[in-house]
Amino acid sequence: MGAKNQALKNAARRRAAETGQSYEAALKDVRREYESGGLDDDHQELMGFDEAAAADRRPRPGATGYFVAWGVQELLGADQVRKVVEHGEKCGQPGAADPIVCYLCDQLVDVTREREVHLGLALIETPDPGRPRPAERLVPVWTHEGCGRARVWAWSQLSLERRRRGLPVDTASLPPKERRRGARTVEDYYVFTVSENSPPLFYLQPGNAHRHGPAGFRADRLSDGLPPLDLAREEARGLPEWSIAADRTGLLYIARQGTGRWYQPPAPWTPPADWLAAAHYHRSAIVLTAPAGTVPTAQLEAGTGDLSALLAAGRDEVLFGARMTVTFDTAPGEVAR
Repeated sequence: MGAKNQALKNAARRRAAETGQSYEAALKDVRREYESGGLDDDHQELMGFDEAAAADRRPRPGATGYFVAWGVQELLGADQVRKVVEHGEKCGQPGAADPIVCYLCDQLVDVTREREVHLGLALIETPDPGRPRPAERLVPVWTHEGCGRARVWAWSQLSLERRRRGLPVDTASLPPKERRRGARTVEDYYVFTVSENSPPLFYLQPGNAHRHGPAGFRADRLSDGLPPLDLAREEARGLPEWSIAADRTGLLYIARQGTGRWYQPPAPWTPPADWLAAAHYHRSAIVLTAPAGTVPTAQLEAGTGDLSALLAAGRDEVLFGARMTVTFDTAPGEVAR
């Protein structure tokens, strides 16, 4: 399925929900408008990870489909992705001087024989003297269709997966050993904040550090389909494929269309009344997440709503979030307030 086709299908689903049309009728209308110039490629910005991971780029009709992870396009941009795919089309030919190799089996990728080829990215961090955080290098990760779906990896994540498959790795690139059984697990933290004239904020922070560090957290969120967010420079992007389910007990879970529940707490979250009122009014909320320790624990437990530390997290590209629809499940005859 092409990226354009998937974008048009997403637009058709939105139109069907807004107008009450059947999906089939809405898809016909959307395609007709696209062909007549009534729609543009901006719809591609609304694709989430799975949709983008299932989006192919075909240099010529009938050729291999190039399936690109959502996070790859987010980090590189459409033009750079196009250049990487063109490189793969050239170097994936038999006899190429610089062939492309599958990172998950170490075999050559032959684009003349493969039905589809997956493209992901590895984030490689190297110490940068004089700077507070390491420099980051992005390396394309080619994989066969049968070896694994495209995603964004921290280098230690990719190394660990290679070792799991019996492939050679540099042991220095592996993450620390997992914690021993019986070690204390800290519950995740969350904070509700009401902003003036905008949807309310919901901040979710892991209680335990990511095994692969900030790069692993960043790789996972990009693979999930959540964009990085610098609050000092931009507003949260609306992503219609993401939603928050709620009922009278509180917020139940966060979900993404196509993959199901992304996060579900042990018990429903119970926002303050003013937060719920703002979410009802805007029919949405801004969900933010960052690695463990981004906001000091004492500050989170105090519940002051002071999220100034997230400005620095945004500059460091480890804050992720989007504006999501809040779906209130009310009982029969009950009016949502």
